[in-house]
Order: sequence, then structure tokens, then C-alpha cells
Amino acid sequence: MKKTVVIANLVVLLVIIIFIIGVVYLVLPSPSLPDLASSTLSDEAGDTWQHPDQKGYYSNLTRSQVLSDLQSKFVIKLGNIALPSYRLNYRVEEAYELVRDQLNSNYLEEIVYPFRESLFVNGWEPKNAPRFATLAKSDVPKISLHGVVYDAKITLRPAYSPVWARLLIWSLVFPSGYLVYLSFLRTLSSSRMRGSIK
Repeated sequence: MKKTVVIANLVVLLVIIIFIIGVVYLVLPSPSLPDLASSTLSDEAGDTWQHPDQKGYYSNLTRSQVLSDLQSKFVIKLGNIALPSYRLNYRVEEAYELVRDQLNSNYLEEIVYPFRESLFVNGWEPKNAPRFATLAKSDVPKISLHGVVYDAKITLRPAYSPVWARLLIWSLVFPSGYLVYLSFLRTLSSSRMRGSIK
């Protein structure tokens, strides 16, 4: 009996510690929308006043260079420690919903901080577009800004969340998890009873 109580107390203590760590993580300052290195900031309407929450860049960087640079800058820090993020890859067709309508796309990735915010990165590289694969290199449409030709157009859209919403969801995770655990125990118990009846 004492052993069971000790284990229960340890579980409760562990849950409290995890909850507190989660709260600290959720209230840390959000990263700002980063600038893309070695690229030119777009001043086009779609990247400025039409979508003030977004940024567009004309660049000659490759996909891996773009994502590496942005992931190193879109960072949440706890003191001097940079917390790790992860990336999700999407079908290019989803750029219309996740970034904005009528947006050309070769790749679409999301840099994610769970329960917090993320950064959608859309890349358009005409020379790598499947629809232009049959064209001669000279016939592939070029993208330019103020007369300068670039290999790619990169569009960034952050998805932020208010702190209260993060804390609310985080707080609901624990009672929800407990209810799932109780449901699992009931299911396990009833299956054992059916097995013993047979």
C-alpha cells in the first residue's frame, strides 16, 4: 500500500514539474520574423501593404540554404540556450491555404515550435518547376525585381498564437490525458473480464 502511495506521489510530482516546464516554455518571448541572408527584400504590394504580416525575398540561395538560414534565426531562447525547432514538409498545392492565394510554389515547409508558433516558408524556383521541365532553359520564365534576375522568390508567413491560448491548451492537455488513461483502464478491465468469462 505504501509503495503504491509513493509511486502515485512521484507521478503527481513528475506531472507538476512537466507542467511548470511547459508553462515556462510557452511564455518565452516569440521570435521575430527573420530576414533572409544574401537576398533582396521585396517591395511589391503582395509582400507589403496587402499582406503586412508577411515578407517576400528575391534570392539566389538554394532550398537547403534558405531553410538552414531561417531555422537558425527563427529561434526561441531560454537564457543563452536556443530551443530546437523542427520542420514539416507540405504539398505545394497547400501554399494557397497556408500562405496566400495565387502563390507559385516549388516547396513549402514549416518551421515549428509545438504549442506556440511556426514560420511557413514558400519557395518558387521557375527553373526547377515541373511544369517548365519540357521547356528549353532559355524559355523558362525568369523572376526579377527592379530589373535584377533571381533564381527564387521566397515568401515567409509567420503563424503566432496568443499566450493565453497556449496556456489554455497546455492546461487542458493534462486532464484530457488523465481521462484517456482512465478510459484505457476501463477498456483493459472489461476485456480481461470478457476473457475470464470465456
